[in-house]
Amino acid sequence: MLAAALILAASFDGSAALRHASALSALGPRPWGSPRTAAAASYIESQLRAIGATDVRLEPFESHGFRGANVIGVLEGDSPEFVVLGAHHDTAPGAVGAYDDAAGVGVMIEAARVLATRPRPRTIVLASWDGEEAWSTGKTTTAGSRAYVKALEARARDMVAVLAVEMCGWREGTPVVHPIAYANPLQPGELVIAPARVMRAVLGGSRRGGVSLGVGDPFLSWLYQPAVRTFRVGLYGDDLSFLQAGLPATFTSDSTFTRFYPWYHQVTDTSEKLDAKALTRMGTAVVGATVALAALPATRLAERDWFAAFGYVAGAQELWIAAIVCVIPGLVAAGRSGGSPLAARAIHALLSAALLWRHLVPALWVVVLPALISGLLRRKWGRVAAMLPPLALGALGAAAWGRGMINGFWVDGLDAVMAVVALALLWVPLEATKKARSRKSHGSRRRPPGLPAKR
Repeated sequence: MLAAALILAASFDGSAALRHASALSALGPRPWGSPRTAAAASYIESQLRAIGATDVRLEPFESHGFRGANVIGVLEGDSPEFVVLGAHHDTAPGAVGAYDDAAGVGVMIEAARVLATRPRPRTIVLASWDGEEAWSTGKTTTAGSRAYVKALEARARDMVAVLAVEMCGWREGTPVVHPIAYANPLQPGELVIAPARVMRAVLGGSRRGGVSLGVGDPFLSWLYQPAVRTFRVGLYGDDLSFLQAGLPATFTSDSTFTRFYPWYHQVTDTSEKLDAKALTRMGTAVVGATVALAALPATRLAERDWFAAFGYVAGAQELWIAAIVCVIPGLVAAGRSGGSPLAARAIHALLSAALLWRHLVPALWVVVLPALISGLLRRKWGRVAAMLPPLALGALGAAAWGRGMINGFWVDGLDAVMAVVALALLWVPLEATKKARSRKSHGSRRRPPGLPAKR
């Protein structure tokens, strides 16, 4: 296993990916619909042919009065079911776009070269999308990948998963997968996010490949996961188009909250900022993740409730079990005391259940984890410590809001009120006061039979 991982890691050529990124960024800014974007598409088309992809073609599309073209290639597999590995070749207006996303295209091309030499149980579709930066028009987002989804029609039933390669190749970056929650157009107010099975495959596949992908951030992974389900994140990748169409997808990048690329969407986003070793790390992870995705069943199960920790992805059932276990210590301690402690914990458990039903992962972090902490640490400082998880989530949200990364909330006013009340109930001491214990003790004493009453 180790030897296979070493061979896989050595097979991705980060220097070649850097050459692709340099060639594309040398074209200059490539906004959707521009002649330079068309030149980028032609370059990518020629490179996909050179690595041996079949059915390589340009797929022109028009949206909101703008024209563009996606580049598609195919690595035929043993099954018509397919995995999509993609990136985007357009840029924000005025940006050279070496990091965002010429480097992602370079990683996709070189990952495809590696995958072309390996047995493939499923077909791998290679895609470079135009119009990912269509936000700049004020009319739409991810225009090219939306056009690609629309063109699939009945073939969408054979899609297993999508992995988009976003901003990468920064020396100081850390490769992660970004499971961001997006609005579900079919169910207003609900969210869509990468399914649990996709996360298991991407994390496990990258680890077996030799470079483990993190989840969201190298330092704040556990906080990132409830955060993206609590706050509406303004950033996105081409996974947006697929998830909103009910198709499983996610994207990877080496920009994170704590290490965000400083030249994002700027004219200074040039190839000199890229690093071949960083591209090798990302490319190695992408190859491993793609291989693992190709082994998944083709299903449309949403599986939106999951939590990743220590390389393991717990699903909804496991999270519900964990939630029940977390509230037990406090309920048991309150049951011994009775009275107000028991009433407070019982009401807290009911509010927690309602919040878990509506927002499983945020509720675990905001009201259930504090219940466990205060149930185990029963002194006053334990109740203070119990407030740290929700306070940390609020602090991250405030910091992200200040940096323009979020633009709203997934939770509504009722959710917030229930959470505040549930947290307030945790401040009721689990042990009865000395006065209450004394009254209970005196009330339980009985006069021995035959003993005369005092006069």
